[in-house]
Parts: sequence; C-alpha cells; structure tokens
Amino acid sequence: MRKVYLAFLGTGQKKGETYAYNETIYELNGQSASATRFIQAAEIELIGRDYFDRVIIVATEKSQRTSYDGLISALNAVRLNTDIVSPIIIKEDMSPEGQWEWFEKVLQHMNHGDELTVDLTHGYRSIPIVLSTAIYFLQKAKDIRVKAVYYGAYEQNNHQTPIIDMKDFYLINEWAEGVSRLVEDADARKIAELARKSQNLQVNDLNDPDLIQSLNDLTNAVRNVDVHHISQKTEHAIRLIESKSANISLTEKILLDLVVDKFTSLTTQVPTNGYTQNYFRVQFEIIRLLLDHRLFMQAFTVMRELIGSIGLIQEQKNINSCSGKKLRRKAELFIPMIWKREEEWKFTDEDKPIVEKLMPLFSQLETIGVVQELRGFIKELINYRNGFDHAWTSKNGDPADIEEKGHEYYQKLKSVIDTLIGHKLIQE
Repeated sequence: MRKVYLAFLGTGQKKGETYAYNETIYELNGQSASATRFIQAAEIELIGRDYFDRVIIVATEKSQRTSYDGLISALNAVRLNTDIVSPIIIKEDMSPEGQWEWFEKVLQHMNHGDELTVDLTHGYRSIPIVLSTAIYFLQKAKDIRVKAVYYGAYEQNNHQTPIIDMKDFYLINEWAEGVSRLVEDADARKIAELARKSQNLQVNDLNDPDLIQSLNDLTNAVRNVDVHHISQKTEHAIRLIESKSANISLTEKILLDLVVDKFTSLTTQVPTNGYTQNYFRVQFEIIRLLLDHRLFMQAFTVMRELIGSIGLIQEQKNINSCSGKKLRRKAELFIPMIWKREEEWKFTDEDKPIVEKLMPLFSQLETIGVVQELRGFIKELINYRNGFDHAWTSKNGDPADIEEKGHEYYQKLKSVIDTLIGHKLIQE
C-alpha cells in the first residue's frame, strides 16, 4: 500500500510583478511547523519526511511557472526526497470537458489500495469539488483509504495558521453507503468494515461495537433464514439504537432512523407457545423483507416453511423446545400431504403415525378449501425453491420471473392464512 500525498499549488498573492504566498507558521494536532510560505512543506514536515511514498502536486501552467520552483525549495528545506514529487499540470478550462480532464488526470496517478492524504487549501476554482468526486470514486473503484483531507485556515493578520482535517466529511459518504446496504440488501458487512477502519469519527454512535455486532447478528439471521430469532435480534438492535437517541447528532439520527424504519415491522417477538396469528404475521414480514432485498432463495425457503407451519396450528407446545424438533418433523410431513393427492402418498412406517395425527386437521382444511388452494401453487413454489438448491443446473439458468412469482406466492399465502383466521383455526 502506497502512502500518497496530493496537494494543489496556486499562484499566491500578486506582489508587484511577481506572485508569492505569505510566510506563516502552520499548526497541526497541536504541533507547529517551521515558518514557510508553502503549506505542503509544513504538512510534510509535521507528518514526517519519510512517511509518503509519492507526492503529487496539481498545478495550472501559471502556478507551475510562479510557484513550483519555490515549493521544491521548501520541500528540500524539510529534507524531503524530491525525487518522489510529481506535478500534474491542468488547464484553466472550466468547461465540463475541462473538469472531466482534471478528474481523469488525478485518477490515473492513483493505484489500488493507496492511502491518500489530500490538501485542498489552494485548489483552483471548482477543482476541490471535482476532487471530492474523485475521492469518492477512488474509494469505490480502487479501494483508496482516505487518511486526511487538510485545509489551511490562513488569515493575514494571524502569525499562526491552523490546519483543519476535513476527512470526516468524506467518510460520512461511506457510512451512508453502509447504512444503505443494510436497509436495502440486509448486508451489514460494509458497516462492520468501516467500524474496523474508522478512528475519531464524529458519528461515534454509528461506530459502537455493540451496535455493529447487533446489526451483524440481525442481518445474518435474515440471510440464514433463522425465522424464530429474527424478531428477537431486531428488537435488540432497535433497543440499542433507541438508547442512543437522546445524545446522537442529527446526521446519526437520520442514518439510524433508516434502520429503524426498515426493520421495525419485525420487532414483535415470535411467540414460543404456538403458531398464532402473530407468529404468521411476523413470518409474512420476514418474507416481505427478503423479497424487498431480492433475497429470493431465502424468501422461497420461508414460504415453504410457512406452509409446513400450517400443519401445526393446533399445537400449543414451545416451538424452540425439544418437542419443537418433533413438531418440525410433523411440519415436514404436512408439506407432501398438501403437495400430493392422498392416493400418491408414500410414507414410511415410522412416519405413518404422525400422518394419522395430522389427518383431522387435514380434513378440516380440505372442507374449507385450503388444501385445494395450496395445491394450486405449492408444487411450483417448491420447484422454484429446489432450483436454488441445485443452482438451476437442471435448467438453462434461473427463471426470469422469480421476483414476480415470489410476490405472487406471498399474496396467495396471505389469502390462505386469512381464510384460516376467518374460520378461527389460528388463535390470536
């Protein structure tokens, strides 16, 4: 990983027939540099002359003529090896084409994984805006790590000039992307990565290890279809967010509110003493979330499991207990009972007693038309689900209508559950 320093060189103030910067003493993190006319020399002196592998100076033709030799002399004075210094000469062209040329000239000097320190103090006209876009692009396209973004707050009547690090305003884009990935893709990996890399970030509550772990646990539960624990993990994450609400900044609140708005529908705890209306409500919220996130394999899995759970609506046992394992076997047997007609059933001697216990409920469901309704789409649903298991190797790629079918089955299952609730077969 190269350590790259990138700065802009201006012309300074006009003094008679020449241009020059005023001499001042720059300060960074409580330390003062030697008096100099060039902030670039001051920063390299304060950071360390051996720290950087490459120093890039962006200049116009005019600033190169008036100031570049003076800058090199100042860099020699702080004993920087000026062999590592390279100029980028840009045109004073403010057209869109000219700005695009600035952008690409900066990009071509950066390598994948570079650590970048930038000084914007003498940026030419709109080039700090162009560079801000370039930095964001480089973070995405070349995995550039932004070490610092400096600005020298020079005032003519002051002997001392503070150097301000504006890095946090560039990193907030990264955090916004991390939150976006979380709410749009149920993916907390970007936030976790930022938490490992970021230091001294002003949005400190986003960087809380307990919150990051909680969001990781939540998204893992969603992606792994841990349907009996998603609600619990969601509640834990939202409680952590709410505990911070009194002290967080407006920026943090906006980002964390996105998380709350996305996942709050999952916060009602799934009951453990039976397959109630609330149990199915949460299952539908999970399916909806998975479909929204385009996690179709997981969505089809939950829909298949929901059909199996219909075979357990008369059970009052703890679904997470030892008996819960037996219930899950019962649910697995209920699915082929629905899928196939009775004359096609082929159950083992071990499974037949369980099937016999399911028959009274099965007959009720047949009487009210639920069996027939489920048979209208269960085979197709399961075929789609099994296609994910086998990576669609038995077909020419995945079907183009997966998303459409997912929403279709979601609505049909809601209709089935509404029918069961209407016949008072599912308790409140």
